[in-house]
Amino acid sequence: MGTPGDRGEGKEGQPGGWQSGGWQSQWQQPGSESGWRPEEQPPEQPTGPGGWHQTPDGRWVQTGPTSSGKATASLVLGILGLVFCPLICSVLALVFGYQARNEIDGSGGRISGRGNAKAGIVLGWVGVVLTALFVILIVIGVLAGDSTSTGTPGGVPA
Repeated sequence: MGTPGDRGEGKEGQPGGWQSGGWQSQWQQPGSESGWRPEEQPPEQPTGPGGWHQTPDGRWVQTGPTSSGKATASLVLGILGLVFCPLICSVLALVFGYQARNEIDGSGGRISGRGNAKAGIVLGWVGVVLTALFVILIVIGVLAGDSTSTGTPGGVPA
């Protein structure tokens, strides 16, 4: 036994056998004359900021997941509902939050921001509950104030 070059087999330049670059198989890819070559990968396109890629025709497209604007609006409205305008902003936070969550779930991973939508929904419900408690306390205070002032006519102490 020996290497293929020892016995005179597979002379250089012939298919199959020992070549200057190492052992070469005599099997070839169908349709190729000079031997099998791996498929050439297209050159990697440069990546811009924020997941933007340039297409071969020169246009820039965003390939990564984008954040849902409704989810961000829900979060902002939820915060505003706790601070400034509880009833209106909290209800709007709930509406936008549920819409954003459905939009994100239906996008198949192309749209992100589910955490913002969930936070907006939670803050919206907190704002609604706090508003309801505030209204209940006002009603109780008004009813309690009316019942104690009925003892003397005109509300003047004797």
